Amino acid sequence: MEKERMDLKQKTAYITAIVAFVLGWFLVIAGFYMPPEGEVSDSVLWILGQALIYTASVLGVTMYFNSQMVKFRAETRRYIKEEIEEEKAAEE
Repeated sequence: MEKERMDLKQKTAYITAIVAFVLGWFLVIAGFYMPPEGEVSDSVLWILGQALIYTASVLGVTMYFNSQMVKFRAETRRYIKEEIEEEKAAEE
């Protein structure tokens, strides 16, 4: 999607998804080095899971919506083309 065509809501969703993704992984890496070293807390892993779910939902919904719009446009164009061809055939 082009940046110029995104509204404030879409930009905010993308930015928060990216921030959640980065911060989730940062917490896991930081948790690995906190005492006791080499052990990541369950709460840190839970936060990572929530961040990944949020990121996937934001990006997944957008991609699904865009693919459905492309499909709808193609079907509409095909339908209009068929209707025009039928009208031309009826006139002849």
